Amino acid sequence: MVARVLLTFLGLACASAAALVFLPLAIIFDPLVQSAASDLPADHWLDILAGILSQDAPEDSIATLFHLLWTIGMLVCVLPVTIVALVGSISGTRGFVFHAAISGVLAAAMPWVLRSGRIVERGAQMSPAEGHLTLILFLTGVVAGTVYWLIAGRQEASPSGAGWMSSQPRE
Repeated sequence: MVARVLLTFLGLACASAAALVFLPLAIIFDPLVQSAASDLPADHWLDILAGILSQDAPEDSIATLFHLLWTIGMLVCVLPVTIVALVGSISGTRGFVFHAAISGVLAAAMPWVLRSGRIVERGAQMSPAEGHLTLILFLTGVVAGTVYWLIAGRQEASPSGAGWMSSQPRE
């Protein structure tokens, strides 16, 4: 039992780390993001950083930026794979498709769930860029679900034969 819990925590830690590495790399190396960013000057990010640091309270701006990155990381990279691992462990589901696909769907759905909680004029509309970002988030969840499945998901114990549904029907 203790070994199973440790394997689950190891799987979740590695899956979350893989997603936290994959997401920024996918955004940086994505051709659509590159084409959108090519119109910006190369030192645009340095201008933003200089603007943050030149304000009266740069600590607040940096704290807000880190809080935003932390929230995105938790909602997209950690929470979906954790929910799927919990549901998979409780239900005894060990399938690769379950862990990868459901983690991907939950990761892609997180911004839409948060968006639907607010009253937004165009809440149900999606631009092509939003659709592309949703695909990147889906792939991030698939990466996390796959890593979890490789480490801990496929070794999950099947439900024991002592349950009420395990016996053959009586004649």
